[in-house]
Amino acid sequence: MNIFRKKTTPLKRILYKIGIGLAILGFIGLGAGWYALETILPYMPIKPRRTNVASQGWQLPRGVDPAAYGLDAKRFDFVSKDGQSMKAMFIRSSDTAHTTLIMVHGIGGCKEHYLPAATQLVASGLNVVLFDLRAQGESGGDYNTFDFLEKNDILILVDTLARRYPQQRFGIFGNSLGGAIALQALSVEPRLQFGIIESTFHDLQTVIAEYGEDIFGVKSPWLAVQTLTRSAAIAHFPALEIKPYLAARKIHQPVFMAHGDQDDKIPLAFGRENFDNLASSRKQWYTVKGAHHLGVWQSGGAAYYQAMMAFVHGG
Repeated sequence: MNIFRKKTTPLKRILYKIGIGLAILGFIGLGAGWYALETILPYMPIKPRRTNVASQGWQLPRGVDPAAYGLDAKRFDFVSKDGQSMKAMFIRSSDTAHTTLIMVHGIGGCKEHYLPAATQLVASGLNVVLFDLRAQGESGGDYNTFDFLEKNDILILVDTLARRYPQQRFGIFGNSLGGAIALQALSVEPRLQFGIIESTFHDLQTVIAEYGEDIFGVKSPWLAVQTLTRSAAIAHFPALEIKPYLAARKIHQPVFMAHGDQDDKIPLAFGRENFDNLASSRKQWYTVKGAHHLGVWQSGGAAYYQAMMAFVHGG
C-alpha cells in the first residue's frame, strides 16, 4: 500500500472527465472550423447554386418563355475569352427603338428573372438584352469572380451587339451583384453610354462580412478576409481588390442609382458610397422608401419607374 498516494474524490473524477470532454470538443470544433474555412465558406460566394430555369414556376407564374410575356426575343450565344459559352437573348421593342439596355442579374439568378421587367422596358421603347452571368443560369464557367472575369464577358457582349446593331445606343442595368459588375463594366467600356444601378455594394470584403453576420450572427472582418483569400486561390482572381467604389471614380457616363432604405442585405450606405465616388457629371440618387434588398421596383412603384425612364430618355 502506497501511503503517499493522494485520494481522488468522486467530484475530482467528474471534473477530470468534463475537462477531457471539453478538450475533445475543442479539438473537434477547431477541426470543424478549419474544414469549413477551407472547403465550405470559400465556395459560398464564388460558386452560387445554379438556377434551374425550368423550375422557376414558383417565381415566374407565366413561365420562362419570352413569348408568354408577348416579347419578341432572339436567343444567341457569345464566347468568353476563356472559352465559356454565354447564353443571352435580344428582346426587340420596335424597329425604330434606338436604345438597348443590357440587364445584369444578381448572384444565384438568371436572365429569365428579368422577363417581367423586360415587358415594362419594351413598352417604354427600349430594346433589352438578358444574359446569364458565368457559372450561373445556362452560361458556362465554374466560378463567380464578382467582376474580374465578368466585366470582360460584358465587353465581348457589347462587341457582339455593336456588330449586329451598329446604330444602337447601349446602356447597362444591374441589381445587387449585377450592379457591382455593371459599375465596373462602365468604368472600362465607353460604349456603355449610361447605367442604372440598384442595391449594390461598394467593397467585396465589407459586404462579405455583412453577409457573415446574417449567417453566423457575428460580423467578423477577419473571417471575411480569410474566406476571400481562400476564394481567390480557388477561382484565381484578386477577391480582396474588388471595390466598385474605386471603379465609380472612373465612370463619366450618366448613372441613375437607387437603393431601398430597408435593405437588410446590403446597407443603403454602401450604395451611397458608390454614388458619392462617381465621376459622372450627370448622376441621380433615388432612395426607395420601405424597399428591402430585392424589392426596389415593387416598393418604388410607378413613381420610381417613371424617374428611371425619365433619366434614361433624358440622357
